[in-house]
Amino acid sequence: MQQKKQIRQSLESISSIPTLPVVIEKLTRLLQNPKTSAEEIGKAITTDQALASKVLKLVNSAFYGFPGKISTITHAIVILGFSTVKNVVLTASIFDAFRKKGTGIEGFDLEHFWLHSIACGAAAQSIAKITGSNQKEECFIAGLVHDIGKIILCQYLPEEFREAFVYSRENSVLFFQSENELFDVTHQEIGGFLAERWNLPKDLQNAVKFHHSPSPAHDYYMMTAIVHCADILIRALNYGNGGDMKIPVISDNVWKNLGMDSIPLSQLFDAINDEIEKATIFLQIT
Repeated sequence: MQQKKQIRQSLESISSIPTLPVVIEKLTRLLQNPKTSAEEIGKAITTDQALASKVLKLVNSAFYGFPGKISTITHAIVILGFSTVKNVVLTASIFDAFRKKGTGIEGFDLEHFWLHSIACGAAAQSIAKITGSNQKEECFIAGLVHDIGKIILCQYLPEEFREAFVYSRENSVLFFQSENELFDVTHQEIGGFLAERWNLPKDLQNAVKFHHSPSPAHDYYMMTAIVHCADILIRALNYGNGGDMKIPVISDNVWKNLGMDSIPLSQLFDAINDEIEKATIFLQIT
């Protein structure tokens, strides 16, 4: 308990932990007003030219699959909708904040980590589509950021990360288990701390905080359940690496509550693989 408190205090005292761009906060505020126009949203995004160019690169990628060139942010908003464009901006911002910094941890490959994260996002989006969720884009973001606590631990508390990483390898346990045994605090809680600090929507916060242990008693359970399922399927399909070599068991409650028994696995895996193939564009945006 004491170490948990110390880690939280250490994180709170680190001023260099990235914040999201001002444009995200401005977008969130604008989107709360039903009278906000696509032009107003477009102007807000283009105040950050680097971010705007990444958004255009993404919306013109295979991930969205539009036949014609989209040359303005306003056009992107009209075609994709406010919510999707906000999520594209959020994705670009997260990558910009963390992908440029190395790890310095032997054996932990940052590119493999981001491939795992992107693949989890793509799988979460696929599961959301197949199960009839109306939060497909949000599930992609939730899958993308589910392990963000590991990056915070790795880049800002590297000794603790190295200790957990080595322990998980030597004892053949989940990284999550090694954190629990060594520190009594995990990347779920650390990621949740960052998600709160970034003022992300509550459903995204909960997907980060509980993806290893979703419970129907939690708020926003379905998104957390989708991310839990996506994370484990991506491990089984061997896309990237989140920091350990283990494949957890999918919660029976999650499998049942998502109605996965009625979905042929071949159909599910085909859909996930197709979505991942498109989503790899995210590795090229920084």
